[in-house]
Amino acid sequence: MSAGIFFELLWLDLFPAGTYIPPHALLSLTATLTLLSCLPDADMRVTALVVVATLPLAYLGAWVEQLHRKRQNAGYNQLLTWNRSGGMNVFAPDRLTARALGEIFAINFAVLFLCLIPLLAGVRMLQPLLAGGMQPTWPMLWIGACAGAILALRVPRAYALAGAALVLGTLITL
Repeated sequence: MSAGIFFELLWLDLFPAGTYIPPHALLSLTATLTLLSCLPDADMRVTALVVVATLPLAYLGAWVEQLHRKRQNAGYNQLLTWNRSGGMNVFAPDRLTARALGEIFAINFAVLFLCLIPLLAGVRMLQPLLAGGMQPTWPMLWIGACAGAILALRVPRAYALAGAALVLGTLITL
């Protein structure tokens, strides 16, 4: 639940409108949860590393979806041809839809699987190096992810206040 909250807050500002494809937060979340289930001894340092390491998957997922949409244009052309012919020739739009859903499921599963292997190896390699130091908490990660929520406000005064709080917080910790 905490990882889901993190990704939702982070990309709260980016919503699908028109032809814009937002980051694929579900791919990042699924990768995070899968990696954490493969690392049962993970503490919050490793969890934070996993969350940060899976962030690029959201953009990879959006890119894959965009490529799939372009590929589906051919199916749309078939549908238009069938519709213009008055439905006389044998064409089943339901098969077109089922094929598209099957393709995107298989593609997303393959992308997830192919990304998990190097991520798991990398996290296991870095895990011993993370011993000691500050232990982050989920609220700390949520605060960082709230940048997306602040950007969603679309109010310049909120941006200024967030920037001032960030500068003040940095100065206090020095």
